[in-house]
Amino acid sequence: MTDKEIKKLQKKINQLEKQAEEYLNGWKRVKADYINREREIEKEKRDWVKFANKDLILQLLPVVDSLNQSLNHIPQDRGESEWVKGVAQIKIQFESFLQSQDVEKIKTVGEVFNPEYHEVVGKEEGEGKEQENVIVQDVQAGYTMHGNVIRVAKVIIK
Repeated sequence: MTDKEIKKLQKKINQLEKQAEEYLNGWKRVKADYINREREIEKEKRDWVKFANKDLILQLLPVVDSLNQSLNHIPQDRGESEWVKGVAQIKIQFESFLQSQDVEKIKTVGEVFNPEYHEVVGKEEGEGKEQENVIVQDVQAGYTMHGNVIRVAKVIIK
């Protein structure tokens, strides 16, 4: 083999090594992209499972509201009846179910209005040096699920 042929083969080897390195780097990038996408898919699955019951819970919240409202209107002479105790037990069961789904009631009365959690449906005129934008009444309870607001609280502020 002549020097010219050897140089030609050496040049070809260098080209092939460079091409192999480019292919290897491309493969590494694709593999990293694949691994990152697998992680994203896994996170999406966890989030989907976490919020799978959200629509069901949103449909149950008006029932919880009505139950709470009914318990607020119990006549004085009926407060200790078995029927009232049964309804109160149902309320406890609903609250337990919501808690098991990581659903929490948003704090309202006495809290400062926060548009992320509260919706003002009325404003009460106050006298004196009371702090403004403080919630004085809860019209409809708001809830969070896994830390995300699923229904804002409807409130009256001062």
